[in-house]
Amino acid sequence: MGNNMSAAGVTAFQQFLQDHDTATAAIAAWCRRNRPASAADVSVTVLLDREADPQDYDGPLQVSAGEPLRCRRVLLKWGEQVVSEAENWYFPRRLPVAMQAALTHGNQPFGVVVSALLPRRTTIAMHTGDDIQRGGKAIEGCLAELEKAAVFSPPGAFVLHVTAVMEASGVVLAELREHYRRELMAF
Repeated sequence: MGNNMSAAGVTAFQQFLQDHDTATAAIAAWCRRNRPASAADVSVTVLLDREADPQDYDGPLQVSAGEPLRCRRVLLKWGEQVVSEAENWYFPRRLPVAMQAALTHGNQPFGVVVSALLPRRTTIAMHTGDDIQRGGKAIEGCLAELEKAAVFSPPGAFVLHVTAVMEASGVVLAELREHYRRELMAF
């Protein structure tokens, strides 16, 4: 890892992430603690938010025939610095209409939009940048996802990759594929 980062820092962020209900909340709290003067909150640049063909989806969500699935790709920023890149596959009809509109037409992070539902995350996979460097079968899917999305930074830009499922009140809302940039650890 780079000279401003350490394996201990990545491990600390992994635990920090697990202690929060959304990645957005974890990133905001982490950045407020480590770089408070840079920004007041997490902002997002939406790269894509479109209805997805269920045939293009290859994750753990159970997609029912006729139920729409959307794919949203974003850059999460603290100030001007991109700290995370994410791909969310979500079921719009499982969200209140106002939340659907906020996601489709707005520029708030997914976690902020759905926070009123008191969502919970279940981590499915977590790979460090060092895992990616070492290679192996366990991380091939993660690398394939990055390449397939065709909008994210190269694997060397990241220190942590997380795949999680989000639910609220027992209803599965989304699969989250989160890629945390080296800049997040450099704070």
